[in-house]
Amino acid sequence: MATSVQGLRFHLRHPDGRAEVLTVDSDRVLIGSGAHCEIRLPAEHAAVEHVEVTMTPGGAYAQARALDRLPTVNGVEFMQTPVLDSAVLGIGGVQIQIAVVQIEDNPNVIKKKTEKTSPMTYLLALLAVPLSLYVIFADEGGSSVSKQMPQEKPALWADPIAKCPVAAADQAAALASEKWVLAEGKAERRPFRVQDGVLAVPLYEAAAACFDAAGDEERAKGAAEAASNLRAKVGEDYRAHQVRLEHAISVNDLPTAHREVKILLAFTEGHSGPYVEWLSAIDRQLQLKLGEKKS
Repeated sequence: MATSVQGLRFHLRHPDGRAEVLTVDSDRVLIGSGAHCEIRLPAEHAAVEHVEVTMTPGGAYAQARALDRLPTVNGVEFMQTPVLDSAVLGIGGVQIQIAVVQIEDNPNVIKKKTEKTSPMTYLLALLAVPLSLYVIFADEGGSSVSKQMPQEKPALWADPIAKCPVAAADQAAALASEKWVLAEGKAERRPFRVQDGVLAVPLYEAAAACFDAAGDEERAKGAAEAASNLRAKVGEDYRAHQVRLEHAISVNDLPTAHREVKILLAFTEGHSGPYVEWLSAIDRQLQLKLGEKKS
């Protein structure tokens, strides 16, 4: 008997009028022209990685991956946004409707490809504005405020947690279960609150260490894999938002720069140092600049 699971269904309409429906058995899908993308579009319409779609308890959630050709939802450009069933996601000339659906386990459903660190992030980093650039926001009178961007960015985490703080097997098992539940909850909220994604990583690692101390090898392996995958994904998002901020600054796109600053401040919540201080200073400057533009 076929088992029913949730997946993401994509209704695509191409510029020539051609329509197709694709269903992916995964809670995270890449759309782009790259061969590794689950939903692959022609290169004239999409970047190598253009949009990432995540399935959440509230429905589909989309995050832009392309800096030079932002996708749209109902004609409005976005960096990250929920996507309702009735909404139309635009990538180049292709229009897409997305829905979370119940699917049957059959060979016609696209299976999620092997998870790996995206090469696009590193390519964007190489093409980005140098880290030693000066941030300059000039007002209409020609005056400007400048601050040098710190080269060093704070690491989101220390080394992976490898030891359970309790030795007794029953206590380790109880603590592991507690950490696992907390990690799962925060990982689920990550699309809406980036801090939770950062906090989920050490919780998964602690759960893995304590499951191991309790002798539960299978759950220890599952928690360790969850921690490793989330470390890679959140770290990749962290670097991508740094690149987006640098790009927004280089083209003097103040609203996008302000949005990216807020996201990076969320990533680095609880950290200190020159980069966090720089983000806070730029946040204040952008608030003033954007307030001036509105008045």
